[in-house]
Amino acid sequence: MNPTTYCEIRQVPDLDTLHAWASSMGVPVRQRGITLEGNDVYAATHGTTTLVCVVPNRHQPPPLNWESPFEHM
Repeated sequence: MNPTTYCEIRQVPDLDTLHAWASSMGVPVRQRGITLEGNDVYAATHGTTTLVCVVPNRHQPPPLNWESPFEHM
């Protein structure tokens, strides 16, 4: 029985590398989410292979500052 590949996930060093691979495979690059550190995660999938790139987010949102409406009553 031959081994079967269900998925192969590899990380690439930068977004340019990911875009070049995706372009050569004819697939889109999509933002898949963020890491716990707030970095953007981009990925492209062709068949059973997915390439992933973690990009530092330079535009971090400001910290959440929530105030209860009852504090001003």
